Amino acid sequence: MLRGRISDWIEAHRDECVALLQEIIQIPSPSGEEQRVAECLAARMRGYGFTTAIADGAGNALGTIRGAGGGRSLLLNGHIDHVPVGQMPDPYSGRVVDGSAFGMEGKVVYGRAASDMKAAVAAMVLAGRALNELGISLKGDLKVAAVSREEVGGAGTMSSIVDSQFLGDVVLIGEATDMHLALGHRGSMKFGVVVRGRSCHASAPERGVNALYKALDMIRRIRDELVPGLPDHPVYGRVSLVVTQIDVSPKASNVVPERCVFWMDCRSHPGYPAERLYSDLKGIAAELRSVDPEFDAMVLPTPLINERGFTGFYTDPAANPVVGEAAQAIGEVLGPRRLGMWTFATDGRIYSRLGLPVIGFGPGEERFAHTEQDHVRVVDFLDAVRVYAWLACRICGVSKN
Repeated sequence: MLRGRISDWIEAHRDECVALLQEIIQIPSPSGEEQRVAECLAARMRGYGFTTAIADGAGNALGTIRGAGGGRSLLLNGHIDHVPVGQMPDPYSGRVVDGSAFGMEGKVVYGRAASDMKAAVAAMVLAGRALNELGISLKGDLKVAAVSREEVGGAGTMSSIVDSQFLGDVVLIGEATDMHLALGHRGSMKFGVVVRGRSCHASAPERGVNALYKALDMIRRIRDELVPGLPDHPVYGRVSLVVTQIDVSPKASNVVPERCVFWMDCRSHPGYPAERLYSDLKGIAAELRSVDPEFDAMVLPTPLINERGFTGFYTDPAANPVVGEAAQAIGEVLGPRRLGMWTFATDGRIYSRLGLPVIGFGPGEERFAHTEQDHVRVVDFLDAVRVYAWLACRICGVSKN
């Protein structure tokens, strides 16, 4: 049976599989600096018998195993850039350690981007290798897009589509799902507020109007009054809103700031569009102004911050049979999986806007992404190779055994 042959291959090559993940973790690839990892992956794919494999000028590694014809193509997408390492100890070690340090059973691979998301990318490439070395010929094409700059807006995926027309009939995003099936995520909005005051010497603060203090008044109202009342949605979940950045000017410790700007990140659903958040923020500013004549704030107009409407997506199982196909295939490898949504955003939204069915499955847990505990369980990583290889057989179709 094909599934058994795939599992046997992975078990026989488990050390080599883990070694590939370690290798690409050990190559630093912050957003905009992915070329070395892309070239490494492209070289690996060529060595693994992919029909074509290139590292393009955008920092993407794009590989294809050409099918015999008559089947759907499956595109596996994962990003190879990562967020800054911050204070993470030994972030590029890629070492295998006991998972108990992270509350996990068994061994884990540790390092920046282990869960977000080099483990999935390595598993995608290795799934292609397994199929080739087992002599399993697919009907449709299997494609791997290891893309750049996802963490800063998705430019790598956009380049792969616009410049290389690298698409598939079905798209799988390998962002961390804790080995369950994700069908979409909320939209993302960024808003800013500019608060104006009057500067003066810090030794006599009563002579000025402290823009930072005024901004904090509004931030407290956002946190204590707006956020608790944000609406829920039966599919996308609850809207979230958080202040993420704040800045003042002039930047001098002995001057009361005359200007303060703070920025918010909002993850929304179709029932809470940008226009409604804009209105809510303006309402808070107006209320503060009514009780404090010195309060002066401007919510940055939505067209400057949100160039599109809703930026989330949802692949409805009722309208897309591929969800049921994928759930069945994954279940055949791992047992029943739950259907859910990502908390964070992914490049899946880009493909979904093109009308393609998009599903998500990947090793790792969202809660460890962007943290100092970035890691992935070895068993989940190897199981992801099994799942990707088997999904290719089920979605693309097998030409011969």
